[in-house]
Amino acid sequence: MDKLAPSPLDPLAAAVANRLHAQSKKQIIGSVPAIGRRMAVSLLRERTIDFTQGEEGKRFVADKLVAIAPAKAALIHMLARSIGATRIVEAGTSFGVSTIYLAAAVRDNLAEGEAGNGERGVVIGTEHEPAKVQRALRNLREAGVGDYVEIREGDLRETLRDLDGPIDFMLVDIWTPMALPALELVTPHLRPGALVVCDNVVGAATAYREYLGFVRDPDGPFTSVTVPGNGGLEISRKRG
Repeated sequence: MDKLAPSPLDPLAAAVANRLHAQSKKQIIGSVPAIGRRMAVSLLRERTIDFTQGEEGKRFVADKLVAIAPAKAALIHMLARSIGATRIVEAGTSFGVSTIYLAAAVRDNLAEGEAGNGERGVVIGTEHEPAKVQRALRNLREAGVGDYVEIREGDLRETLRDLDGPIDFMLVDIWTPMALPALELVTPHLRPGALVVCDNVVGAATAYREYLGFVRDPDGPFTSVTVPGNGGLEISRKRG
């Protein structure tokens, strides 16, 4: 028996996602020595393993997928499905790997809940790099979920200012200094019970210190839980 459950995606979307996961893994393995050096230097200088905070680090990962792990992607898909999410914000679309899982969840939630109400679901993605936007759109079309995604190109401090309607779910998987600004912009639009998932909060805990302080504040708008392992996930629920 396999160690992991099969992909929750339909065959077409799964084929594209699996190909991208494999490509991402190959890139990471091939870059292990360079990544290790950069992480060590960042840990000594900045007290965080997130070396992408500097301009050199950002250039290093510009052509790399650095995709969310398949098990984590499957989890965010299940969480979005479980709460019937049809309006999702993704801070950090990159090449669109996690976006495939989110868009598939929106599509399937709409299909299960359709009752002639004309509801249109969407994943609102944000990405600063134009080349990544084009690659992501191509990947999403190949996966058969492109109709459920709107990718906004530019600085998320601008692209996330205009969000019509309540948001059910948010994924934060972005350059760490932008995590809290992104969440602060989206928080007023999150419906009660909405979920926010942030990746790598254990591996980059120092860089996420302010973000974690916000979602874990007992007097704040969220209740929160940390899922350890593989860099960790923070899952936060909007209070009613």
